[in-house]
Parts: sequence; structure tokens; C-alpha cells
Amino acid sequence: MGLLGALNTALTGLSVNQRQLDVTASNIANADRAGYTRKTLQTSLRVDGQGRTLAVSAGSLSRLLNTEVQTQYRSSLSQQQYAQVSSDYFQYLDRLFATIDDPGSLSNTANDFSAALANLVGAPEDYPSRIGVVQQAERFASKLNSLSGQIQSQRQAIEFQLAESVDRVNTLLSNLQELDVEIIAQTAGGLSPVELLDERDRVVDELSGFLDIQVDQTENGGLRLTTTSGFRLYDVVPTRLSFDAHGSIDALSRYSKDPAQRNVGTVTLGGEPGQGLDLIGFGGLRSGSIAALIQARDVTLVDAQRQLDELAANLAQTFSTHEEPATPYVNGGVQTGYEFDLSKLAEGDSLSFSFKDLASGITKNVTLFRSDGPGAPDITKTSDPNDIYIGIDFSSGDYDTIAAAVQTALGSDPRIGNGVFAASNPDDPGPPATETSVLRLESASPGNFRIETAQSNISVDDPTQYADVFALFVDGDKGVFTGLKDGRPNIDGFASRIRVNRTIAQDPGLLVQYQPGIEAGDVSRPQAILDRFTQSDRAYTTGAKVGTRQSIYRGSITDFVTSTVAYTSNRAAQSAATSAGQDVVTNNLKTRFDEGSKVDVDQELGLLIQIQNAYQANARVLQAARELFEALLRV
Repeated sequence: MGLLGALNTALTGLSVNQRQLDVTASNIANADRAGYTRKTLQTSLRVDGQGRTLAVSAGSLSRLLNTEVQTQYRSSLSQQQYAQVSSDYFQYLDRLFATIDDPGSLSNTANDFSAALANLVGAPEDYPSRIGVVQQAERFASKLNSLSGQIQSQRQAIEFQLAESVDRVNTLLSNLQELDVEIIAQTAGGLSPVELLDERDRVVDELSGFLDIQVDQTENGGLRLTTTSGFRLYDVVPTRLSFDAHGSIDALSRYSKDPAQRNVGTVTLGGEPGQGLDLIGFGGLRSGSIAALIQARDVTLVDAQRQLDELAANLAQTFSTHEEPATPYVNGGVQTGYEFDLSKLAEGDSLSFSFKDLASGITKNVTLFRSDGPGAPDITKTSDPNDIYIGIDFSSGDYDTIAAAVQTALGSDPRIGNGVFAASNPDDPGPPATETSVLRLESASPGNFRIETAQSNISVDDPTQYADVFALFVDGDKGVFTGLKDGRPNIDGFASRIRVNRTIAQDPGLLVQYQPGIEAGDVSRPQAILDRFTQSDRAYTTGAKVGTRQSIYRGSITDFVTSTVAYTSNRAAQSAATSAGQDVVTNNLKTRFDEGSKVDVDQELGLLIQIQNAYQANARVLQAARELFEALLRV
């Protein structure tokens, strides 16, 4: 190599050394900056035909990162946020319902009411005992009102949080577009926009916390983002997300794919708020904090509200439902069935009977609800093979039509079978013959299917009519609660409407002396209502979540309260475990990613020493070249 060649190599080497120093210094200065990735300078040698080095040149800057681990981390981050937000709301419900250790818990509120009833049994003539029952009943109703209100307030808060999250996603997508424009321009100009790439990664990472996204690189260095379900979020330009937040949410507010039926906000892609592609309806949100918030608003908290509504409904009906035995019907000397007086049934009341399949020995229970329209209680949606609930439309007002509807409903239910029973509306033979309000229900084959018991379940408002039944709890100012109103279930939100009957509150003496002539110390009614509260066997719909579609949960009010609190506690524990597990996975992936991309200061300091040595070597070559030139000039 000639003197000029050595000089050129040293000069270009010094230039590269200076660039390397700048890059290394930048790495050390930004070592603690979130999202910063280690940068390296690409270098190359220029050689002659004989393989001798002519010059050293600096190339572009590159980032050290593992894109495969980065993709896994973003996916895990989305799942982590979903698990964390979901767990937060289960923990919230667990604290809301509380446990037996909390004096103000739902369980203790029910137990205190039960204790007040027991005190009344022990001292029915004692006025403070009577007042105590009313006070604890009001406390029970108030507790349900409060819990319902807090759940709906939480759903309202989520509505606004969703709006803020969607706004943030739109901001991030706009930021991504601005960064992409700069990155593409610099790349096309031969520059290495590594700092912009780091900033773009930070934007995408934040987006991953909100939504489950898939990231693809375009040919010119830009990005393309879609949800994992395939909906485009960004491709050159962002697709704007919208959320039409509703300012007032209550227990009746529900999401629906039908915009006319929907009364909560939805996330739409493109278009004006509420007008674009409904991502919720199309299943476009699978993980991330936005999907978790939607799940909490539309499922988790709705389920909790339904449990409260179920509790309130059964609490009210436990005290207000009178079981009136049906009249046995004998045909040809053989009892073949029973007769019910339909005129006594209010909407939501029911007829119930049990029958035994004599061949298999299986006994089944059937309940027929009166509805003044096409709607029926939700419990009719269950598929329990032995506890069968059916809605019957009474809106025609014609008892022959009603009997025909009963016949059709029983015959078309596969759990019963066609031709097992015969339902009819017999006329009064008179004279003269007149139409009756009687429903006659017979076994078509008493030798194979025997009706064991039958009764009418009638709601009672009058506190003076029966010893064991009266409406202690009512539906606000609408009177006795039956579960149906105008042909539709009205259980939703009942926990927010339940009240103590004003008549009882104003005259607690009715808890004992409900009719003239009853002694102040008579224990009959106090014992009856205590037994109803602690021992009545009630059926709860699938919405209560403590049973299944195949097996209805049955139990007393206290049983249901215990099961509900236990269910909430278990879900909270499960969600916390899931969230903790996802945290471990995400943190491990973050550690793996950082190990490959994060700056190691010790490593950079070692590299500085190497660069310094190279710099000194190149400087010595320059010094030697200068001395040689000076010597040549002196010749």
C-alpha cells in the first residue's frame, strides 16, 4: 500500500471512528429511556483488485431488536390489559358484595333481617321487635337499591372511559401516520430514521394495550395495522374509530346489534359515531383494555345486576305468593287430574303441578305462568329436564283459548311429550250452562302418568287476607311484584325499585295482628314469614349464574345470598390468578425483548475503549504519513 493509500485509509477510519463515538455516546445517554433500542453503525471496506484496503466507509444506522419476540410481546400485552381490566371489575364486585367479615355486607344484611324475624317470633307482642323487622327490611331493600345504583354508576363510568380510550386510539393512529410519512421520506432519501422507528414502536406498543392488533411492514417502510379479526385500522391513512357514548345508563340499558334496540355506546370503524361498522357486533374486539371494558359493561356488571334483581324478585315473591291447592278432578271414580280457577291469577302468577312417569319412576315439576302478551319470565328459557317452566298467553281473555294454549304448550314440549295431558275449559252444566274460568288438567293415561300435586301460585297484596302471605316488599309505588307487566318481564332493575310496603311500614302491628281478634302475642304470622325467608324453596333463572341451563338453582333466600357471594368471590379469585399469570408471560417477553434491544452500558463503555484505540491507531498513521511527507520535502 502506498503512502497516499495509507493516508486515505486513516482519514476515512477517523471519520468512521467519529461516527461510532457519536452512536455509542447516544446509546449510553439514552440507556434509561423507555422504548429506546440499541443502535449500531454499519461499516464497509473498499478494496482494490488485490484485496488491499483502500478506505473505510460508514453506512446506515441500524437497530438491534428481535421482531419475533416484539410481535409476541405486543400480543401478550393486549391479553394482559384485557386480563387486568377484567380482574379489576371482578375485584370491584367482590368488594361490593363483601363477605361475612364485613358488617355491611350483603350476607350480613340478609342475616340481620333473618335475626329480626327470629326476634319477632320470640317476642311478637314486643313493639320494638316489630319495628326491628320493618327497619331491617328497609335496610335490606336499601342495600339492594344501593348495590344496584353503584353497579349502574360503574357502567356509566365505563361508558365515558370507553369514549376516552377510543379518542386516545385515534390520536395514536394519527401520530402513527405522521411518523410513517417522515420515516418513508427519510428512507427514500437514503437516511436511517432509527429514532423515528423507536417512536413508532412506542406508539404501536401503546395501541396494543387498547386493541388486539396485527402489524405488517409495507414495501416502502411504512406499517399496516389490522385487528386480529381482520378489520383495517391503518394503511397509509388511519381509519377513524368512533364511540357514541350515552349519558344516562341504567339497569335496562343494553347493547344490541340492532341500533334501534341499543341504548349503550358502541365502537364503530369509519363513519360518524354510531354509523360506521359496529366492531362489537361483528366481534372485531377480542382483547385489549377496550374489549375488557365492553365485557365489563355488557356482561360482568350486567350479570351482577341480574343477581341482585333475582334476589330482590324472589325476596318479594317469597312473602307475597300464596300457594292455593288445586281441586282434585275425578272421572269415572278415578282421580285423573286437577282443576284450577284461572280468574284468581294476576299477570305473572302461575299454576304448578308435578307428575310421575310410573314406568321410569321419574317425577317432573311443571309451572305455567300467566302472561298478558307474548313475553314470559326468563326462567322459561331454561332446559332443565325435570323442572319445566312455560309461559301461557292469557291476553285473549277467552278461557277456551287459554286452555287450548295450555294443551299446545304441554304437548309441544319434548320434556313432557305429546298426548300426555289433556287441558280443557269445562262449562258449568247449570242449568243454565255457563262458561267458567276453570282449567281442567287431566292425565290422558293415568296408568302411565300420574299427576301427584297441583296448586295455583297467587300474588297477594292485602296484608289482612292470609296469615302466611302478604306483600312485605313491593315494586316501588306500583304495588305487588309478579315478574311480568303488560306481557313483558319486568325483573330487570327491580333491585333498584324494591321498597318495603308502606302499609306495613306505617303499621308494624300487621306483622302479628293482621286481623281482628288475633292476640298481640300470637306467633303464627311471625313464624310463617320466618319460615318463608329461611326455608322456602325458590327457583332462580339462568341469569343468576349460580345454576346452569340444564340444572336450575333452587334454595331459600339465604341460600341464594350465600351462593351469590361465593360465586362473586370465586370469579374474583379466578380472574386475579389469570391476570397474574398473564403478567408473568408479558413480563418475561418484555425481558427477552429488552435483552436483545436494550442498551448495556458496560458493553458500550467497552466499545468506547475499542473505538478509542482504533482512533489512536488511525491518528498514528496520519502522524507517520505527515513525517514521511516532511522528510520527502526536505530531500
